[in-house]
Amino acid sequence: MPQSLNQLEERLQYRFHDAELLCQALTHRSHSAANNERLEFLGDSILNCSVAAILFRRYGKLDEGDLSRVRANLVKQQSLYEIAQTLGVSDFLRLGEGELKSGGFRRPSILADTLEALFGAVYLDGGFEAAYAAIERLYTPVLEHVDPKTLGKDAKTLLQEYLQGHKIALPQYTVIATHGAAHNQQFEVECTVPKLDIKVGGSGASRRAAEQAAAKKALEEVQKMPALAKPKAEKSAKAAKKRAAKAAASEAKKVGQLSTAQSGEARESKDAKEAKDTRDAAAGSGSVPAMTASVSNGSTRTAAAPAEKAAEKTADKTAEKTDAAKQPPAAA
Repeated sequence: MPQSLNQLEERLQYRFHDAELLCQALTHRSHSAANNERLEFLGDSILNCSVAAILFRRYGKLDEGDLSRVRANLVKQQSLYEIAQTLGVSDFLRLGEGELKSGGFRRPSILADTLEALFGAVYLDGGFEAAYAAIERLYTPVLEHVDPKTLGKDAKTLLQEYLQGHKIALPQYTVIATHGAAHNQQFEVECTVPKLDIKVGGSGASRRAAEQAAAKKALEEVQKMPALAKPKAEKSAKAAKKRAAKAAASEAKKVGQLSTAQSGEARESKDAKEAKDTRDAAAGSGSVPAMTASVSNGSTRTAAAPAEKAAEKTADKTAEKTDAAKQPPAAA
């Protein structure tokens, strides 16, 4: 194996068992029929799967939409081209004469495709774990400098989100000039943020490109204004203070309602007790005459009993005398 390919293996931190796979991964279709296009197809899928797994483990709070956005930007041509440059892939490419003369070894599309072919070759040679490990090693330094909240968002979107977050009206874009022939026009667009007194311009081959260029400049100007962060912090503090005061008032109201309810219950209990005492007093005064009457009647009955007995004795004696008179005298 040429020494140069050994250097590439050292940079990849992977040693191929099948050297032909590495050679094929570095071969462009302009060089020969045994090129890297099929390996590129395979490597593209391995790369997407690996990056998805890396992001899933690294960013536990990102939702599906944000994960997809970040992954799409990490596996796009420009990102792959930059990684290929760090590996020095252009030094190992096998190109046809035409591509060599036209500078194909510097073309982003060729370098990005070759990097994907290398991932496919590592997968075939050492399995998914080997390919995943190689991809993770290459992407870890990239992820250290990535903001998942902003990666993949264009300048217009970032500017709009920034202004909305600070309650500022959206920017205005105006085409102020166009230059060149109809098939090769150059647009000049002005971006203004009236509330912040920002007015910047941008140019591009299309109106959209010019607006993006102007938005990027406006975003840079806006982010240089530290005063924007202070009102937001003050507003958050005021909002928190307001919420605390509202909570305290609500708690005080609950305590007041509870005290009122307890006072009402105490008054009702007192009134009920007084009413009960009144009823008991009335019931007690009504029972005394009845008892007196009962005692009086009893005394009358007791006094009448001796007279009745005396009358009965007198009647008995009279009856006895009468009976004795009627009986004949005893014989002598």
